[in-house]
Amino acid sequence: MPLLTPDVEPLWIARYDYEPGWRLPLHTHEDYFQIIYVHSGTGDALIGSERQPFTAGHLLFLKPRLPHGLTAGPTSTVRTLDTKFRIRLPALRKACLRLAAFHKKIDSRAAAALEAIIAEARQPGGLTNELCQSMMAQILILLLRPESRSGATLSAPSADLPEGDIDLCRRMENFLHENCARKIDQQTLSDALHYSYRHLHAVWKKRHRESPLQALWAYRVDRAMHFIRYSDYEIKRIAELTGFASVHHFTRVFTRMTGVSPARWRDRERDGVRQDIVLRPGFINPVLTLPAEHPARRLNAKQ
Repeated sequence: MPLLTPDVEPLWIARYDYEPGWRLPLHTHEDYFQIIYVHSGTGDALIGSERQPFTAGHLLFLKPRLPHGLTAGPTSTVRTLDTKFRIRLPALRKACLRLAAFHKKIDSRAAAALEAIIAEARQPGGLTNELCQSMMAQILILLLRPESRSGATLSAPSADLPEGDIDLCRRMENFLHENCARKIDQQTLSDALHYSYRHLHAVWKKRHRESPLQALWAYRVDRAMHFIRYSDYEIKRIAELTGFASVHHFTRVFTRMTGVSPARWRDRERDGVRQDIVLRPGFINPVLTLPAEHPARRLNAKQ
């Protein structure tokens, strides 16, 4: 028996690469919504009768019966995360129908939730559908919040703290996220936040149950996952870009935190590109993407 009512019903999700010049012809969906989140690359989206250039970090929110298509740029691969879903709760559906079709900036938590859905769906366990459903609802609520488009990254509360300490945690989190590729030690953090590291450590640990520098490794691994998934950089270069002293240190930390080596993780991610992950049994995703060199030929690609 399902634990949640199907107010939001994820149908399908996939990682997809559009090679230079590939296009998704103009089409519509009758009864479901679609989100296309652009991780890298540039191109043009056609939404209704309007053409909209897109690049990394942009998001298309496509409503039922809204004509849409896209074309990858001529020089770079467009890497996307693409999901389709139904909204059955009337109030939520009405609110989402008022959302803009094109977003230049979204809350980073929405992008992280999309990544979490595909990770959960690729390695299903108990209550996978319920987890994916709850994360999809979170994405929609974040998109509906006007302040969510600021891109701020806020942690879920874990302890009662004074408002000033909560603000300090947010400042620390922003600093660690934005500077995780730099060399950061206790003195660096103290200088940046204008508090002793002892105070910063106490406030952060009360909220997160770990030290700020322990959290830094998680941010670095998270950024490394992004590079592994959406770039062609060698593992050594990714280690350099994410603040690790050497590729060997990077491999040890990454393996300890994920359970597999960076090279194995990349192989697994590449195996999943252009592969359907059906979240609603029986849902069929049409094949529409056309390559630039064979405009009449249909590939094994996703709508």
